Amino acid sequence: MVLGFRNLLKTRMLLKHMIQLNKFTTKSMFLYLMGMLLVVSSCDKTPSNTPTTALPNDSLAHGIFICNEGNFQWGNASLSFYNTSTGTIQEDVFKSVNKRGVGDVLQSICIVDDKAFLVVNNSQKIEIIDSKTIESKGVITGFNSPRYFLSLGSNKAYVSDLYEKAVWIVNPAAQSITGKIAINSWTEEMINYGTKVFVCGRTSGFVYVINTSTNLLEDSIAIGYGAQNIVLDAENKIWVLTVGKDALAAQLHKINPNTNALEKSWSLPDGALPNKLICNSTKSKLYFINKDVFELEIHSTSLPTTALVQANGRTFYGLGFNPWQNEILISDAKDYIQKSEVYRYDTLGQLKGSFKTGMNTTYFNWK
Repeated sequence: MVLGFRNLLKTRMLLKHMIQLNKFTTKSMFLYLMGMLLVVSSCDKTPSNTPTTALPNDSLAHGIFICNEGNFQWGNASLSFYNTSTGTIQEDVFKSVNKRGVGDVLQSICIVDDKAFLVVNNSQKIEIIDSKTIESKGVITGFNSPRYFLSLGSNKAYVSDLYEKAVWIVNPAAQSITGKIAINSWTEEMINYGTKVFVCGRTSGFVYVINTSTNLLEDSIAIGYGAQNIVLDAENKIWVLTVGKDALAAQLHKINPNTNALEKSWSLPDGALPNKLICNSTKSKLYFINKDVFELEIHSTSLPTTALVQANGRTFYGLGFNPWQNEILISDAKDYIQKSEVYRYDTLGQLKGSFKTGMNTTYFNWK
């Protein structure tokens, strides 16, 4: 009975992930469900349970925060910390310090000076913590399903949202929502360039441009369907990963933020399911997941055809960069119901080591 329940939970997590990618047709969903019904009584690995450890006083001075989504509606999201100096991992540091869980689905983290803003998607809140001690400093509520936090100064930030079709305007100092900017799409990652913020429209074919001086939408840039991830490179060009839908291919786009002109669009192979887009520390190379992990130099004239790191049966889910050891961090969500494993690779694609984290590791940010 327990094994069957665990497999049903696995099915639910996989369905949630694929539905968010807009890749299910009615026929494929039916076939998938029928296949899973045949295995609900099969054996399943028991998730490992690593105990939470106490925090040394100086442990969070230097390293990488790791967001673990947890299981949807289970309230078991967690925050891990990887100490890059000692090579040690500390699990569930928020709970260890604050004596309560962080919430349901920890989507992302933004570090601003001595504060960190934890975007907890299904708990409809942003937790504010001291970035060194992890002590809670407050909570911002009132969102529908927040995704990413973009700082624009001590008194202003934008927050994207899954269900609102808007970008929220937030005052971090006052810990309150002060307004919102209507956008005809669910909103995902954002990036600031001068007095502009470029916003990924996940359920449209556009990247939206907001004037930060007026908080008004001033432009929309037509690109492929499903803008999800966005980065700024060393030459101040913006790159956007779109996931596609049905016959619309997943693509990688290059935008000139000074003119808002689309300079380049590359289509990924048929059936691509891209996820995550990051830069190295010098912003001269891009990395993205499309089952495997691929590397692209910003001056490249075509997409890479050979993976830098092959998944080889692993479920690559999160992607980050360690600027101190010049390492690529790749999380393996495994079956979505046991703890993730993070693999450390050098920039040549050679494995350097790995460590366990929480469930469904999705996001990395360093301090």
